[in-house]
Amino acid sequence: MRDYISYEAAIATATEFAKEISGSFPGKIEAVFVIGSLGSDYYRPGQSDIDTAVITSFSRHEIVDVTEKIEKIAENYHKRYNVPKGFGAVVFAKEQLYPPYMKEEELVQEILRLKSQSRLVYGNFDTEDIPMPDKQSIKNDILAFQEWMDSQPPFQHSRASFVNSTLIALKRYLLLKYDIVEFNKFKVIDLYLKHEPPVVDREVFDFITKTLHGESCEWNDDICREYTKWHDELYRVINERVLPAKGGYMNQ
Repeated sequence: MRDYISYEAAIATATEFAKEISGSFPGKIEAVFVIGSLGSDYYRPGQSDIDTAVITSFSRHEIVDVTEKIEKIAENYHKRYNVPKGFGAVVFAKEQLYPPYMKEEELVQEILRLKSQSRLVYGNFDTEDIPMPDKQSIKNDILAFQEWMDSQPPFQHSRASFVNSTLIALKRYLLLKYDIVEFNKFKVIDLYLKHEPPVVDREVFDFITKTLHGESCEWNDDICREYTKWHDELYRVINERVLPAKGGYMNQ
């Protein structure tokens, strides 16, 4: 029987990672948080990944090289502990936590995650000191992500990519239409259905819910084509509702 990483073991692994990168960059790692499911209340042993947010005292000009090195260390943890889906590290120069935010960095969503679902495992940093990004900053970040999505060549969704991308669309609608910040993927569909959803397919939502809970459900080329068509229409409608008609990143 496979040994799954318990919540306690996942926290210990993230703490070990934090101490290792602190040793690799002496005096530069101010704090490490677990974020996502591990930083909240929906971690699932055997299903959930381990995501971390690393706050450093490097400048934003230095952070690119530092991020590459820290991500390599994180990948080693993924392999060493066989973490499902991966071991992630979002690395911040401390100045990136405050406006003005840079379009190309696309960190506003990560700041929201840090403020709404995080647990400190190393260092000393109060997330209450980080300002909540304003509505236009959030919209700009989403626009930048949508521009990147639109620039990608067509591809065939896997089950996981379909589920994740659909949930991103629903979270986008809740965030921009109702100012609801919700990263718990097990709550998103119910919240969406309670807030005048513009596009609904109960079959698709049932499929996503079962997938999230690790239940068996069929996925083949025909289902992929059908669901992808629905997925693309979902994005079209939601983007029309919550993003500027002409799109475009807006200066603050």
